[in-house]
Amino acid sequence: MPSIDGLIASIDGYRDEMADALKELLRIPAIGPENGGDGEFERARYVRDLAGRCGLEDIEMLDALDERVRLRLRPNIVARRRGRSNRTVWIVTHMDTVPPGDLDAWSHPPFSPKEEDGKIFGLGAEDNGQALIASMFAVKALNEMEMSPDMTYGLVMVADEETGSDKGINFLIQEGVFSKDDIIYVPDFGVSDGSVIEVAEKSVLWLKVTVEGKQSHASMPSKGINAMKVGSEFIVFLLDYLKDKYGKMDHMFIPPRCTFEPTKRLQTVGNINTIPGDDVFYFDCRIIPDYDPDDVLESIKKVASLFEDRTGAKISVEIEQETRSGQPSDHESEAVKRLSDAVKKVRNVEPQPRGIGGGTCANLFRLEGYPAYSWQTVEEMAHSVDEFCRIDNLVDDAKVFATVLAFLCFPNDFGIEE
Repeated sequence: MPSIDGLIASIDGYRDEMADALKELLRIPAIGPENGGDGEFERARYVRDLAGRCGLEDIEMLDALDERVRLRLRPNIVARRRGRSNRTVWIVTHMDTVPPGDLDAWSHPPFSPKEEDGKIFGLGAEDNGQALIASMFAVKALNEMEMSPDMTYGLVMVADEETGSDKGINFLIQEGVFSKDDIIYVPDFGVSDGSVIEVAEKSVLWLKVTVEGKQSHASMPSKGINAMKVGSEFIVFLLDYLKDKYGKMDHMFIPPRCTFEPTKRLQTVGNINTIPGDDVFYFDCRIIPDYDPDDVLESIKKVASLFEDRTGAKISVEIEQETRSGQPSDHESEAVKRLSDAVKKVRNVEPQPRGIGGGTCANLFRLEGYPAYSWQTVEEMAHSVDEFCRIDNLVDDAKVFATVLAFLCFPNDFGIEE
């Protein structure tokens, strides 16, 4: 009978091959058209070939039309190993990256990956190349054991994650790739010790607030309405009001309550002796699922109306961006239990299911009614200059992915107890 220890040991033997595969992946640009790139097609060709070399034979290319790129398509790869059941365990990663930004700021060129001190440097190394390569070699280890899985397992490598997912995950959901009883892992979030499994997100509400007062000379404040003063008083009052009204605690989340943070403020006057007639600033709101973002927005607008009456200024509140949170995934599910068991086996830590402030692809599935779970081990280098992944994380995450697939898809072969 094969053993989990033997499966894990086999992945250690792939260490150099995995590092080389990641470096080869990172040499191929995969930037979306919104950021001046030509999409993921060339990288997808490499990924499809690698999937075949890792023993996946049922491989589909599902292309979303996109007139903005040279070939007018955005590729998505779906690769399966069929089991006795059509129910599928998926690991979903993405091929695209953000643009590199200022090339002069990089000490390691973003498209010339370099291995140094146990790390691989390159654009997309951690986001999301690490998880893509780790999942590939996890299934390679299982496929080489030549056993027949009970459940089907599959890898999905998508386009367009960095700019909305309409040509990626959302497209595949509409194409009917996934079923509601599938188990979906999306390694799009993680911490450095692997101790958190993401099962829920807060709704995200970005707001632009514009205060229109009346400009005047600073020596004659009574002739104007100081928009900056009104805006500042509005911010202070609003923060206390929102904290009291939306103060419920949910300790599954990090942090455990809603957050309302003023962030960006625009300069509206260029000199010191002018009372500003306008003030423009922004709020980042993260809202736990207990509250409706529409209710939060309405409360903010009511406070704005109150300040208009008090001050004579006009205050508008506009949505800059909104992402609703889907229904939290069941933190006591088989998917969480088996992933927890796998992380504990490989990393000797007991991961906890948690909710976060928002921003993972797992939420795209939850919004459509599919439970999804996010886990990986990262150094939080995504979107950073000199982005890197640790090779130890690459290898150990492959071990975790292989182990959870063994637990779910080969319970009899590995002697897994219910």
